[in-house]
Amino acid sequence: MAIKNTCPKCRKSFSAPENYLGKKVECPACGHRSILRSQEEIRELEEVQTARQRKIEEDQHRIALIEKMESRGREGRPYYEEYGIGIEPVRHYNPNAPSRFLKVRALSELFIVGAYLSAFLVLMGIGLTVYLKAIDVIPSVPILLLCLVGWTVAGTVLYLGFKYLGELAFLLADLGDQQNDVVQLLLDVRENTEPRE
Repeated sequence: MAIKNTCPKCRKSFSAPENYLGKKVECPACGHRSILRSQEEIRELEEVQTARQRKIEEDQHRIALIEKMESRGREGRPYYEEYGIGIEPVRHYNPNAPSRFLKVRALSELFIVGAYLSAFLVLMGIGLTVYLKAIDVIPSVPILLLCLVGWTVAGTVLYLGFKYLGELAFLLADLGDQQNDVVQLLLDVRENTEPRE
């Protein structure tokens, strides 16, 4: 039984014997060699190519949006003109304004410093424990191991606790600044689009 196939290069149809399925066959029109596939395999391949093309188009759309956002400042047009939310200058939103959550950001930095300080102190404690064993103040190896495990557990808990608290404080400050920016933008939109008396 012959299988119908289309040459991927010249797009001409031709037939090939069924025993060539999965093998390379030569197009009689242009001489291009391609693998002979069944109709089901061709459909699956086309679905994969369609899904890949759709993903490429979605990625290109996302890249275009990112480029539009990045080029916003280079074009010299303010956001309220570019997005069609009025023609008046900004009254509330200021992208260059300092954070309103500087104390929370300072607290997050303090937590991060605390995490590294606790790691340093734990390493010092481990070193001191090993030194005490070296000068025979700690009498046995099990007590030494117990002390080292205690230092390691305490250090891990302190380090992770301070680190997570620092990251949480930083995240809360960022969320607060973003919410504040959204509120300021909405105030500008409302004032720029309200009808004049």
